[in-house]
Amino acid sequence: MRKEWLINIGLLTASVVLCIGMMEFALRITGIIQIGPHPPLIYQTSNNPAISYELIPDLDRTAYRSRVRTNALGMRSEEIDPSRPLFVTLGDSITFGYGVENEETIAARLEQKLPEFQFLNAGVPGYHLGQETALYREKIATLQPAGIILVFHPNDMNMGTGWLDQDGVLRAEGDDPRDRPALRCSPITTGILGKLPAHCWLDRHSALYVGVKKFILMRTSMEELQKGQKESQQNPQSDSITDAQIDSYAKQFAAFNALLSPTQKKVFVIWPDRELHAVSRPKIRKIAAKYGFSVVDLYDTFGNEAKTLSWDSVHPHPETIARAVEVIMKVLQQ
Repeated sequence: MRKEWLINIGLLTASVVLCIGMMEFALRITGIIQIGPHPPLIYQTSNNPAISYELIPDLDRTAYRSRVRTNALGMRSEEIDPSRPLFVTLGDSITFGYGVENEETIAARLEQKLPEFQFLNAGVPGYHLGQETALYREKIATLQPAGIILVFHPNDMNMGTGWLDQDGVLRAEGDDPRDRPALRCSPITTGILGKLPAHCWLDRHSALYVGVKKFILMRTSMEELQKGQKESQQNPQSDSITDAQIDSYAKQFAAFNALLSPTQKKVFVIWPDRELHAVSRPKIRKIAAKYGFSVVDLYDTFGNEAKTLSWDSVHPHPETIARAVEVIMKVLQQ
């Protein structure tokens, strides 16, 4: 009896090990899950310190679960067509189109709706208004665009300038260059995964472990998103954007506007996050209106519950982008 029990335990253990091994092999061979640091190699360091980093020109590469193609200027659009009036969309990863295809970005969808114009996607992940101003001055002003669409996201108030390290990883301002992500691990430290031995080794070497970790983090992130949305709805006067940040943004906005022509069409888009920002939004709208921008406040469309990507709690789903473009288009046609 004991012998049969041991045999059954052995067969069960072998079956589990084989199953885990097969899943590990499948994840590795298909490339669905990658282990180790795999930064999206779509950036290069800019010669302009005020820009810091930029998209690589003439690029065609997979990044953020989508295909990223750039033109000769290093922007996620087709080459400039001088036969059509040019509109430029400026912003961060929302404008760039994190996690969506080229044809699903704000600029591309606007061009699909208004083909008599060309819309240049000048969005770059991680950019703040200071970088966008420097980019406009260096690469866009000479194109003499007929219009500007500046897309604001509340995290633009965190105005630290990121930089590109030797591994192609975007780093936050103030990061120690010696602290390389390739030398670190970030395993799950709670629950069942947190009890596994050698979890730091697994985080660097096991595709299955990394896959399970990503699923757990995604679920946690979505739960935190919903919690944050409800908390803001229950206490709309609680606002993470400070008056000091707004004053700093106003100065940057003035510097940006100084580069624009009085004849240009100017649209300012407020993209929602999980907070309502009921206190700061009127102040931000006032800044944009002061300089002649038509304001599109997408909180009026989505509140603080804009649909995000299924695997990301910040960046918009293609359906959200499409709906937002309908609103922006109406303002452009006025």
